[in-house]
Amino acid sequence: MVQNSDKMQTESKQNSGKSGNYSRYTLKWKGSGKVSTTQYALYAIQMAVVILLSYLGALYTPVVGPGIGFLYWAYPFFVVFTLWWGIWGILGAWVGSVVGAGLLTGLPPIAALGFSIGDFIPALLIFLVYRGYLSHHGVDPLGRDILKNAKSAFWFVFWVMGVTNILGGLWGVWVLVQLGFVPANAYWLGASLWIIGDAVVLVIAPFLAATITPIVERYGLVNTGWVT
Repeated sequence: MVQNSDKMQTESKQNSGKSGNYSRYTLKWKGSGKVSTTQYALYAIQMAVVILLSYLGALYTPVVGPGIGFLYWAYPFFVVFTLWWGIWGILGAWVGSVVGAGLLTGLPPIAALGFSIGDFIPALLIFLVYRGYLSHHGVDPLGRDILKNAKSAFWFVFWVMGVTNILGGLWGVWVLVQLGFVPANAYWLGASLWIIGDAVVLVIAPFLAATITPIVERYGLVNTGWVT
């Protein structure tokens, strides 16, 4: 009985510590601490990375119109950046799409701005669900456990590869159809290829989260809120 009691206390402490660690990452506008110069530099660098990867994906794997790449390599990176840096990662996803997949591929500003909401909304929804719901239900809000936790893997497939990805694809191609950059009869083809291609490259995200996130966290560079 004594041994069982000690075991239960030990497990309780371990679970409490784990939960406490997850609870640090919230939906508060400002988390703990201030944004350092290093963090500002990293925010700028991640935006540049997403712009470059967005451009390369749209340029070298075109589908049915400008801005649409079958292998949108920026996607897994901006997902991980969003889990780390909140609003800065979300802005990186949006700016990367506006500039890299939009303006640099020949889309005019209005089209690029409207089309890029297809990346902004998924990033926003991913952050909201991981920080606001999943962190309180046994799922790492930074995605470090996707490869080893069935529940986390399910939510990644369902929410990141599924729901938010589908919403982004349907919206992005719809905007281009409405503005005349994609033929109306190519809508479902374009949206399907967008969604499937993004799901393929998103396989990279769990590996990035598992290997790089612990290092970023160790150096205190992960935001505990939206901005800091």
